[in-house]
This record gives sequence, C-alpha cells and structure tokens, in this order.
Amino acid sequence: MQASDQPPPRPQAPATPDDRRAPAIEFVGIDKWFGSNHANRNIDLAVAAGSIHGLVGENGAGKSTLMSILYGFYQADRGEIRVNGRKVTIRSSAQAIAAGIGMVHQQFMLVDTMTVLENVLLGAEGGFRLGAAEKRARAELRRLAEDYELSVDPDAIVG
Repeated sequence: MQASDQPPPRPQAPATPDDRRAPAIEFVGIDKWFGSNHANRNIDLAVAAGSIHGLVGENGAGKSTLMSILYGFYQADRGEIRVNGRKVTIRSSAQAIAAGIGMVHQQFMLVDTMTVLENVLLGAEGGFRLGAAEKRARAELRRLAEDYELSVDPDAIVG
C-alpha cells in the first residue's frame, strides 16, 4: 500500500483540556454491551461547538444507545466522554444537564399526570416550580399556538 492509499490519521485530542479547539462533545473508544449484544463498538466521534450532526443507521445500530450514554441513562462499558476537552463521567440526566448537555428524545416522553405547561418546563433548571419562568413559558406557548394555528391548553392534563 502506498502512502497516498492510507486513510488520514485520526485527529488527536487537544494537548490541554482548556484548548479552545477541543470538541464540544467527544466520544473516545465507547463500547456498550447488553448481554451478548455489542450495541456500541469502539465509537469515536467529535462534535465541534456550534455544529449540527445527525446519527443515521438501521434500527438496532446503536444510535439511541450512544445518545443514552451521553445523557446518563446508560454507562459505557469502555471508553470516555469529553466535554470541551475535559473527561466527564455522566451517571444521570442531571449530570448531563449540569455539563450543558440536553436531549431531544426520539419518542415523546411526557408525564401523563402533568399539564402541558408542566411538561414543557420539566427539562428546565429548577423543574416546573419556576415562578416567573412559568409566566414566560405560558406566554410563549400561547404565541406558538397562535402562530401555528394550534389549539393548545397549557393547563390540560397530558394523559
């Protein structure tokens, strides 16, 4: 094989965690097993700040598993996650949120016993007991409902 036929080398992690060129999110050698099913195998992925990525693959390819590891629903069996160049351990969604990581779930994840407004505010810091933020969210829901001609009652129970 000639030198020109070889794939380019993988990018190396920054020399220091404070390096501004560090990816916003980085997976390094992530493995996850469920019994005999190797759901994620040696995953390396770097996401630059301000960029948008999509994970594409067949059902069962491990996309949701990888995102669940990032959000603390699962822990990797091997490998590490870095946020802005710093190695992090994420064992819960609260830790993910504290690290600046949010999740838009593939399936709707609503709490049936709560109102529309309470569900909207669930992911916000402080939960649904936000006082002034609740008024702003209510106004924003009203505006969106009008803009998109939707009938949305923020006080309706979801279930």
